[in-house]
Amino acid sequence: AKLRSEASQNPSSGRGCEALLMSLFGSGAVDAASIAAQCSKEVEWVDMGASTPARGPAAVAALLEAKFPPGSGMAIERISDGARSGGFTWHRVSEGSNGIGLRGTLYAELDETGKIRYVQEGCEPLFKPGEATEALLKAATAAAKGEERPPATYTPASPKTAEAVVRYLWEEAYPNGATPAVALELFSDGIRYEDFNYPKPFVGKAAVTDFVTAFDIPGVEFIPERVSEGSRGCCFTWLVKVNGADGPKGISFYEVDSVGAVSFIRDIPAPSIKPPPLLALAALKDPQLRVFSPRAEA
Repeated sequence: AKLRSEASQNPSSGRGCEALLMSLFGSGAVDAASIAAQCSKEVEWVDMGASTPARGPAAVAALLEAKFPPGSGMAIERISDGARSGGFTWHRVSEGSNGIGLRGTLYAELDETGKIRYVQEGCEPLFKPGEATEALLKAATAAAKGEERPPATYTPASPKTAEAVVRYLWEEAYPNGATPAVALELFSDGIRYEDFNYPKPFVGKAAVTDFVTAFDIPGVEFIPERVSEGSRGCCFTWLVKVNGADGPKGISFYEVDSVGAVSFIRDIPAPSIKPPPLLALAALKDPQLRVFSPRAEA
C-alpha cells in the first residue's frame, strides 16, 4: 500500500489542531523531523508504552524515528475537529502491503503560537484479556459491592457534540450518580465500541449495553484528565481510580453522527509493563506493522 491514508485524500478545511495534524500525518508517512519542527521547545510527548515521556523536539524526533523505520507509516482513521486541541485514531501501514497493522489513538494540544506542546498516544495491547479485565476489577473492589449508589445530583442534558458528550458524561453525570443508562441514551443504534482489552468490537446498542453495564462496578472511577475540543470527534485521556487509589491510565476517542448521537468509541488502556513484551516481539517480527498477523480491515 502507498503510505497515504483515506483521511489525507480529503484535506481538512479546518484550522488549528485538526489542520496541523492532517498536514503532519495525513499522507500516511511519518516524517520525524517535520513533526519535531512543529513542536514547542517544551513539548512533552507521552507514549503510553514507554517508560518515560520524550521531552523536547530532539527527543520527539528520536522517538518517532525509532518507532517508524523506512517503509512504515500511520494512517488516520478518524480525526477530531478541534482548534487548540484534538486527536485521531490510527493504524500502522507498510509500503507494499495492504495489511492493517497496530491500531491506536493520539491526543494533541497546541500552545498559543500553534506549536505542539503535549501529546499522549497509546496503541492496542496484543494480548487482549477480555472478560478477565472485568473479573479482576470486580475482585479488587469486592468490599464496595454492597455499597449503595449515592443519590443522583447531576443535571440531565442532551449534548450533541462529541466534546460536550464527553464532558457531560465524565465530568457531570457519572461523578454525580448517573447509571450507564444515561450514556446509552446518547448512543446511536449502530454504535461501534472498540475496547482494546477485547479482541472484537461491540457493535450495536444491545451489545454495547451489556458491555457498559458489566463495567458499572462500585469502587471503580474513571476520571478525565485532558479533553480535546471537537464537535464531530473528541479525544481525551483518563485515569482509573480503584478503591480511591490511582490505577491505569488510558486514552479514548468519541465520534458523533450527523444527528449528534455517539456512533464510535475507542478505549485504550496503558500497559502495566513498559515497554510491553509482546509488542517488542511483534516489532522484531514485523518492524513496519508491529503485529503478528496483519488484519484485512481496521
